[in-house]
Amino acid sequence: MEIIPQDRRVRRTKEQLKNALVGLLLEKDINSITVSEVTSIADVNRSTFYLHYRDIYDLYEKLQNEIYTELKQIFERHLKQNRRLGLHPIVAEAFDFLAKNKELCVAVLNSKDSELLSGIIQLGKPNTEEEWRSLVGNIDPGLYEYHYAYITQGCVGLLRYWLLSGMKESPADMARLAQQMIDQSYIA
Repeated sequence: MEIIPQDRRVRRTKEQLKNALVGLLLEKDINSITVSEVTSIADVNRSTFYLHYRDIYDLYEKLQNEIYTELKQIFERHLKQNRRLGLHPIVAEAFDFLAKNKELCVAVLNSKDSELLSGIIQLGKPNTEEEWRSLVGNIDPGLYEYHYAYITQGCVGLLRYWLLSGMKESPADMARLAQQMIDQSYIA
């Protein structure tokens, strides 16, 4: 199947609609956002909106998928490379990406309807205990699932707090902090 590049106008229109939805999500819940509001802010006709999306939830899902896809590529790229470097390169690049897309990430992560976090948590999950050990070091046998849950939930909390509190620290500082906390989470 041949992929046809999108027309520049189509890309611009989709970007306007996305930005309008993100702005509204920063103010209110998705359930109270209408197509009329989004199209008014984006300065686009309703019929144009419906050429690209079924409804607000379709547009919202595509926003989540954008973040998920980019983070998945980050995870895959680093997990295919040298695992001996541990989690720090993955965490550093993920924080950098999230900082560059702050409003989008805050809007999506702040929404109670977002399934993004659970998807992100599953993204980097190694298939085996041995793979996890190659990233974090030695852990007690049989504790891999617990350790992974603990680390990922802690990183999600750290990320959410950082994004919602105004990102005072740099992405590099946050990656170092996350790595420090990961390293201290298990003392062999």
